[in-house]
Amino acid sequence: MTFAVLRSLHALIGDALDDIERVYAESENVPFDANSPSESLTAHPVVISAVNRIVAAAGQMSATVQIPFLTLCDAGMGFHLPSCLRLLEATHTVEILREAGPEGLHVKRIAEKNGVDKNKLAHILRLLATHHILREVSPDVFANNRLSSALDTGKSSEELMRSPETKYNDTNGISAFVGMWYVLPTLFVPDNPNRFRLERFGKAMTGTVSWEVPGAVLNGFDWQSLPKGSTIVDVGGGIGSTSMLLAHAYSDGSQDDDALGLKFVIQDREVVVDMGQKAWKAKCPELLESGIAQFQVHDFFTPQPIKNAAVFILRVVLHDWPDAFAQRILLRLREAATPDTKLLIADFVLPLACTDNFETSQSEEGGEITGIQGAETKLAPAPLLPNLGKASANVYWMDMTMQCMFNGQERTLREIVSLAHSAGWKVTKVTKAPGSLFGHIVARWAGLARDAELLHSDRGWIYLHTKRLGRDLAVESEEP
Repeated sequence: MTFAVLRSLHALIGDALDDIERVYAESENVPFDANSPSESLTAHPVVISAVNRIVAAAGQMSATVQIPFLTLCDAGMGFHLPSCLRLLEATHTVEILREAGPEGLHVKRIAEKNGVDKNKLAHILRLLATHHILREVSPDVFANNRLSSALDTGKSSEELMRSPETKYNDTNGISAFVGMWYVLPTLFVPDNPNRFRLERFGKAMTGTVSWEVPGAVLNGFDWQSLPKGSTIVDVGGGIGSTSMLLAHAYSDGSQDDDALGLKFVIQDREVVVDMGQKAWKAKCPELLESGIAQFQVHDFFTPQPIKNAAVFILRVVLHDWPDAFAQRILLRLREAATPDTKLLIADFVLPLACTDNFETSQSEEGGEITGIQGAETKLAPAPLLPNLGKASANVYWMDMTMQCMFNGQERTLREIVSLAHSAGWKVTKVTKAPGSLFGHIVARWAGLARDAELLHSDRGWIYLHTKRLGRDLAVESEEP
């Protein structure tokens, strides 16, 4: 890489800082105070775009000028960081430091409160501070900063020590999201007896709204185009956070002439449905009592019981599953759909690390790529990487996490189109908030291929996927 490119990256950072400063100056707020209204400006489209350019340019510049071996060492030993983050959350250290105030607290005093070996704790907190999570304000004295404060439940450390099982109640779910990762594979075991982990998972899914710009789902689909009284089915909808937002927007005051009066069915496993009903009864019981919303126990691998849905929503569901099983989920919905039913997939759209000019009109496994409204060829101009490099790293980490823990994956637009096409759905539109990689993908009813028709039967599904994956499964099956 030439010095001209480095200078260009330097200029990009300066220009982006100017954009951020201009937005904050107009607001007359001081930035980076976790409790300040100025935090809301981080969702301003100009700020999001500028931040992404800074992160991408800084990451690219760092990788360019650093000794290659040291960069590789950082990558090779980076697995320690999530372990340290997990300890920070589990030991309630963020709450302890919040109570200590901005001057911080010596690691010895922290250890006295949470019971962690003070010498080990000092090294763990220092690694986090080196990655800008916490501050070391003086030798062995640590304090919260903007990043660590995002994990704060707002509860007292004494309360958390007495009742750790209620830690995530009435929180934004971010600390639950960090805390759940080491046990994720056990959460989908039928009749899991660990109620605490299941409830934490429910709170963590609420925390995933941080992936999106607030209210993004409201703009991710043309809800106003639906007939009054339409039924929306939130498949694998957890405790119903998405449906609750939509219900407040389009069903509250359903007696008004202009109200859409949408109806919502939130489907999930029985244990999750129980949690969801409790959450709705606490926050908006009138929506359940009026019949605007209802919960339903349902396994999305079995036939879909709702046959008149206007929209099926799949929010962060498909990324849990490999293609063969994700296809099965989509086929069950296609089987129950009418020609007017729409499918709304809410998931990350994994960007390519190169420009996609859509010169190949179809994805590798079929499905038209060209003509999809909102499809992007690249996220950034040269000299930045087309996928915004470091600024997009979070979605690639998530992709690897899903692959390692579930054999699932985040998907590129081409992969989403192919998957939908294989199950009789045609993708027509992608909506992403400025600077976000979390997309709302709209698909309509379409024809079924021969393989997809076979998949309507359990025997056909076993045959086709045994045939495709036989080398791995070592199972024989007769053709139906």
